[in-house]
Amino acid sequence: MNLSIRDNTIYADNLKLCFCEAGNGRPNLPTGRYEVTTQFSHVHGRILPDAIGLGWIGAAPECDIVLGGVRGRNGVIPSPSALGRLLAMLEVSEDLGKTIMLEVAPC
Repeated sequence: MNLSIRDNTIYADNLKLCFCEAGNGRPNLPTGRYEVTTQFSHVHGRILPDAIGLGWIGAAPECDIVLGGVRGRNGVIPSPSALGRLLAMLEVSEDLGKTIMLEVAPC
């Protein structure tokens, strides 16, 4: 599976998943390619996608990439359902033994 972030939107195999933005006090997301795995985050107390070298992907402002269904006045509003959908898609890909890559395009 290939994930990509373009124009503050995350895509899974070129299909729009949801809006996203930098979180955890970051001003923006660094461009590049990152392998993604799911693992338990002790800081967040749950299983989250981890873009190795970039950080956690989740539905909380403390995550490095925040997933949201809509944009509010101050950025995306975190969406637990978008996170659940992404986790389900990642689980299927991991069960099939596929490598998951995230590509962050320049803004």
